[in-house]
Amino acid sequence: MDLDLPDWVEDWARKTPDLKVAPPGPKSKAIIAKDREYVSNAYDRLFQFTMKMASGSAVMDADGNVYLDFSAGISVLNAGWSNPRVVKAIQDQAGELVHSLANDAYFDKEAEFAELLAKISPGNALGSTFFGNSGAEAVEAAVKLSRYYTKGSEHVAFMGSYHGRVGNALAMTSRVKFKQGHGPYPPGVFFAPYPYCYRCWFKQEYPSCGLLCVDYLEKAILEFGGPSGSLASVFVEPLQGEGGYIVPPKEFLPRLRKLCDKRKMLLVADEVQCGLGRSGETWECNSTDTVPDILVTGKALGGGVPLGAIVVKKSIMQTWRPGSHSSTFGGNGIAMAAGLAHVREIFDEKLPERARLLGAHAMKRLNEMKTKYDIIGDVRGKGLMIGVEMVKSKSTKEPLLVPEMQGRVWKKGLMMITAGMYGNVFRIAPPLVISQDQLDIGLDIFEDAVRETPAPMGK
Repeated sequence: MDLDLPDWVEDWARKTPDLKVAPPGPKSKAIIAKDREYVSNAYDRLFQFTMKMASGSAVMDADGNVYLDFSAGISVLNAGWSNPRVVKAIQDQAGELVHSLANDAYFDKEAEFAELLAKISPGNALGSTFFGNSGAEAVEAAVKLSRYYTKGSEHVAFMGSYHGRVGNALAMTSRVKFKQGHGPYPPGVFFAPYPYCYRCWFKQEYPSCGLLCVDYLEKAILEFGGPSGSLASVFVEPLQGEGGYIVPPKEFLPRLRKLCDKRKMLLVADEVQCGLGRSGETWECNSTDTVPDILVTGKALGGGVPLGAIVVKKSIMQTWRPGSHSSTFGGNGIAMAAGLAHVREIFDEKLPERARLLGAHAMKRLNEMKTKYDIIGDVRGKGLMIGVEMVKSKSTKEPLLVPEMQGRVWKKGLMMITAGMYGNVFRIAPPLVISQDQLDIGLDIFEDAVRETPAPMGK
């Protein structure tokens, strides 16, 4: 497979990074000042510049600086920034219809998109889709449907989980940082240990542990840990995202499937971040031939336009009577056109396969770095969803605070974001159209920053 940039990528986006002034430049500073005056400070704002345009795997700021992007807009632009197929679809649709009134009328692209998602669903077994406006909104829909179908009201989620920052989605998100000050939360959510083998909750080793974490869920939590027996669903990320890009053992999802079948719970796979080619699979649950009852998707689903959806077994979806759930902008004309174009582009251009090839190259290089630098504790991932966990030393595994290193990388022209329960995991998650040369340039910059990081005191 050709691992060069696609032909449509703009010339300025091919030479990356290209910093013309020290960031942030004067134009960015002026816009940042106005933003700080009038826009909510709730945003993290990791990168101190203002975006002007983007193409492929590069972003240009208001001062003409060009950055290499290892974040893909938080795993949104799988087929690349400003993909021309997506751009044209948006332009064409805007000329015909923006708001499609999908709650009260029919719209051709909504039907076409739902048909496509059914055809590419795990096991071709999920035949019905409800469209909303974000991954978090899709999680809310999955909560409602799982309760409606099972008549249960309790849910299992996992330590390190992230499902969104509103309502039930936030209740099933485990990190205190996101929840602090926003409680109380709806009752009935029970958190189980995710198989985070690098930091095993039970100090065990895989595979000799026999997946004690799943045994704990089944025997300790479900039997003696507090549920009333009114269980509706298990929500799981097949490859955990915000928790630290954690890849569970291959037995994990099949065991959850069996557990759900045994206890008549629905298995909900949240693939908002890991799906649509990011992990090298259409959906990560395909890697273990696990078919969930409900698949939650978002982020890359819209190609940069707000969009989320649940793709569901038809026998389950059809129990919802008309009016059971709704969304004014669900099935929106622009979102359907953009999302349909983006998903088709992902598969027409074989981007999951490209992610596997580039991911294997990146993993090789990162594991070589791991052997050289004591502050790289773990390298893990699949496809172009790779986490590099930074520690004070390999022997202690004590998390290393990384904001300074992240800032150093950004000032060298590389956009990287972090994850993990301690915020110490760098994500390697570029657009899947990135070239191997650009990937290597980014990894070189990252290694430079690792090399320049002083050894922590008191090792």
